[in-house]
Amino acid sequence: MTTPAAKAILVPGAWMGRWIWQQSAERLRNRGIDAEAITLKGLAYGQSDADIAAVRLDDHVNQLVEHVSGDSSRPVVLISHSYSGIVTSSAADRLKDHVVGLIHVGAFIAKDKRSLLDDWGGSDVQRAQERADIEAAGNLWHAPTRQMLDFETDLSTSDRDHLASSFSPHPGRTILDQAHLSTPAERQPSTYVALTPSGGFDEAWKEAPPVARSAAGWRRRHLVSGHWPMVSALDATVDLLEAEVRHYASAKA
Repeated sequence: MTTPAAKAILVPGAWMGRWIWQQSAERLRNRGIDAEAITLKGLAYGQSDADIAAVRLDDHVNQLVEHVSGDSSRPVVLISHSYSGIVTSSAADRLKDHVVGLIHVGAFIAKDKRSLLDDWGGSDVQRAQERADIEAAGNLWHAPTRQMLDFETDLSTSDRDHLASSFSPHPGRTILDQAHLSTPAERQPSTYVALTPSGGFDEAWKEAPPVARSAAGWRRRHLVSGHWPMVSALDATVDLLEAEVRHYASAKA
C-alpha cells in the first residue's frame, strides 16, 4: 500500500505524555504511515509542580505549531484525545492548509473565547468546584486516582494499574484559559470519533460534543470503548486511525 504523503502527529490528552500513544504510533508506522507521538510541555516525567503549574494553553498550542512548522514541506494530520482536541483545533487554526485533517478521539473542541472547563461537566456547580480544586492545588489538575479508574469497566486491572502509575499532574491553567480561533473549528477538515463502552454509533453520538454533532462537513466515527480506546481497544483504534489518515492524505494528493 502506498505510503501517505501526510504525517500523523498524535497528541496526548490530560495527565499523559507520548507514552499513551506509543503503541498506536508504532503500529501505524508498521502500516506505512509516518506517525509520531509527542509530549506536551509540563507533562514529561520529573518536572516540579511549579514548572507544571506555569504552563498555559498558549504554550501547548505554540509548541504544536512550532513542531509542525519545523518541517514546512510536510502536510500533517493531527490526532487528539480528550483535552488535546483544544490544542490541535487551536493549532490548526494557525497552521491553516498545512493541516490536511484532524482526528478527534473523544476530544474537547476549541471554541473562540471559551475554555475547556466552560464546557466540562454537567452543571455550573461542578465547573465551579473543579475550578476551585485546581486553584487550591496551586494550578495543578490532578489525575484520576486508581480507585476512580475502577469505573472504567473496559480496562483490565493491569491497564488501570498502569494508567494510575503513569499519570502526571496536568497544568491547570490550560483548561482554565480561553482558546482563540480566527475561524470556527467546524470549518476544519475533521473526523470526530465518539466513544461508548457498549452499544453502537447512535449510543456513542449521544455523548459527542455539540460542535461535532452540528458540523455538517465532519466525518463521524465511533469506537466501542471507554475513555482510553488506545489502551482498551488498541486494534480497533489503529484500524480507524489508519483509515482516516489515509482518507485525508489521499484528499490532499
